Amino acid sequence: MKMRAFTLTAIAALVAAAPLTSQAEITLIKQDPQAGDPLSRFDFKVGGSIRPQFNHQTGSNDKSYKRNGFDGGSRFRFTANYYLFDDVSWVGYYELGVNFPAWWGWDNHYADGANNTTRRQLYTGLKSATLGELYFGQQNSVYYDIVGSKTDIWDYDMLAQAPGNGINGDYDGSYRSRKQLKYKNTFGALDVYASYLFSDNEYLPGNGLRYKRKGGGSLGVDYHITDDLTWGTAWNYTRASMRNPDNGDSKDYDQNIFGTALSWKPGNWTVSAGGGWYENFLTTKQTNVNNYFADDAWGIEYFAGYKIPVKQYGLKAVQPYVMGDRLEYVNGRNYQRIDNGLGVTLFLDYGFRVDYEHVFTSSTDNLGDMNLVRLRYDF
Repeated sequence: MKMRAFTLTAIAALVAAAPLTSQAEITLIKQDPQAGDPLSRFDFKVGGSIRPQFNHQTGSNDKSYKRNGFDGGSRFRFTANYYLFDDVSWVGYYELGVNFPAWWGWDNHYADGANNTTRRQLYTGLKSATLGELYFGQQNSVYYDIVGSKTDIWDYDMLAQAPGNGINGDYDGSYRSRKQLKYKNTFGALDVYASYLFSDNEYLPGNGLRYKRKGGGSLGVDYHITDDLTWGTAWNYTRASMRNPDNGDSKDYDQNIFGTALSWKPGNWTVSAGGGWYENFLTTKQTNVNNYFADDAWGIEYFAGYKIPVKQYGLKAVQPYVMGDRLEYVNGRNYQRIDNGLGVTLFLDYGFRVDYEHVFTSSTDNLGDMNLVRLRYDF
């Protein structure tokens, strides 16, 4: 207990020691190219977010670790940029997720078997203002960049969109895709994306079966209609197989997700909405390889919030918002879920913020409503 208390104190001291005006990446090495000085071409930034959180689901006698307090997605970012020639630079990016309660061994504050750390992203590549950007490694998918991220802006979200609802977003190509080659370029008002998904290692979902991505790819376009209004559309294809090593059964699946989303940010408003169609992507909750994925399903999400400037007593702004989603299986499983909620975010000085949300849920499996509080420090 003394060691845990010491560690907590040390982390708190490190956070307190961060520049109080920082709310973005901190530049440790600044790029300033000089002839004959290779190090002057190098730029290195760090950043991160610490997110303690409390969830309480009503009507279910909730005694989970999330009610006791847990880590809501703390992460640390490291970005390297090395100027090569003309407008071409080499870029490296690493994002590490840290589960502080699991790291410190705080019982009843993390899921059984949870890792202390997880690799959220790790990729490298080349960046050019004229030629575009080309990266390889584990990184956000084209689908998430264009569709998912537009509504991934509150806490209890991503319950109806493809990233986060498949077998595993790191493996199936929908979220932080592993072994992905991704290209992006801008042509006028259009941001054009394309990616190739290489074959990946098998993923074990914990039910005795094995999932393997054999390949795939993505295409997407983000259209900046105005400075405030963006419309994105994306498609992701994954060729995958499910295998039962006990009896040798296996089946190949062509997994397709199609999605589109709008983001509108006029003044202090933030309004977004998106939806997608999921083919052989959502699981049926069966352990039969022949019926593991549902043929068709769909989902939608929305968000609308207004940031009210305050700038007094350490409070920078208040943002009340409404949000919601709907997920429905067309076949393969009789399931439907509808969420609608209210939330408010307090933006405080020095990169601190507090989020509170209450979400009303109606679902086939009678899930309770959700009360959520998240504390957050961004640097």
